[in-house]
Amino acid sequence: MSNTLNKSSRKARHVLSVRVGNLLQGAGFGLGCISLWFSTQPNSVPIRVIAMIAGYLLIYFTSHSSAHYLVGRLGGILFSHYSVGGSSHASSYPPVMRQIFERLPFLKAHTNLQSLKSADPTAQALMFGAGIVSTVVLSSLAALFAFRADVPGSLSLLIFNVIWQVSSLIA
Repeated sequence: MSNTLNKSSRKARHVLSVRVGNLLQGAGFGLGCISLWFSTQPNSVPIRVIAMIAGYLLIYFTSHSSAHYLVGRLGGILFSHYSVGGSSHASSYPPVMRQIFERLPFLKAHTNLQSLKSADPTAQALMFGAGIVSTVVLSSLAALFAFRADVPGSLSLLIFNVIWQVSSLIA
């Protein structure tokens, strides 16, 4: 019937149609971009910092599964649904972060098993790699955008992002 992108012990809390999952991902990404832009506008420092962090987090959380979906579809891979649950790789985080990432509402794209099996191996590899690549690139661009716009606290976000992304790639 269907296959998840990564096999894990992650428990899905909700199942969403592909359309609803894509709408949520797109809306979250769009709100993230708007929040980042808002952080560059003349407001009080706390509002700018909150908008920057919200924008960064929205982009971070919405770029992964949507990249799997977009690249997979470009490679001819069909998807059956999305599920909402904790991280598939929570065990690779330190103890406190592990509990947080097990509970965050990540969206996970589920492939159609027949479609995945019949897809070109290059398309499969690109689809599987797209999630982490897009998360690293897009969230790094978000942090860099805030830094270049001289948003208060953006240097700290940029440094955190580099450390976080390097550790994510290593894990």
